[in-house]
Parts: sequence; C-alpha cells; structure tokens
Amino acid sequence: MHELIFYYMTRVAPTWEVARFFILHGVAVVAEVVVKKVVPDKMRLHPVVSGALALGFVAVTAVWLFLPQLVRNGVDEKNIEEYSKFMDLIKGLLPF
Repeated sequence: MHELIFYYMTRVAPTWEVARFFILHGVAVVAEVVVKKVVPDKMRLHPVVSGALALGFVAVTAVWLFLPQLVRNGVDEKNIEEYSKFMDLIKGLLPF
C-alpha cells in the first residue's frame, strides 16, 4: 500500500525502499516484544535510553530508506511550493 501511495505521489515505478522501511520496523517491533518477554525487569534499559534508541533507529532508517525516494523524485520541492502557494492564499484572505 505504501508503495502505491509513493507511486501516486511520484509517478515513478516502485523501488521497494518504503516497503523495506516498514518491514524492518515490523521486525524491530517483534524483536522488541520478544526481548521484553525474555529479559527481566531489572536488566531493562531506562525508558529515556530506550526511547532515545528507538527515535535514533527511526531517524536513521527514515534517512536511509524512506526519504531518498521522495527527494530523488522532487516531492519535497513540490510540497514546499504547494505550501508556499497555500500560505499566499491564506494571507490574501486575511483582512489585515
């Protein structure tokens, strides 16, 4: 489904990077659940540390697999242009 959405946005054949991103995250969630069941509470990381590690994992994999397809096909520039035009419209509608 995600590849279909990216195809709709870019009109470029799927590279399956986005699918790999979501599959990798699904595998990571399964691994996290297994580790939480196996490792005793005393040996678990502090939530601040585990949260930072999770955010780091998401950031690294997003830069590696998710964002390149958008940047490569100019979707980021198109979105910036559309938001700029939308803001110009809103400014024109405001009474002050």
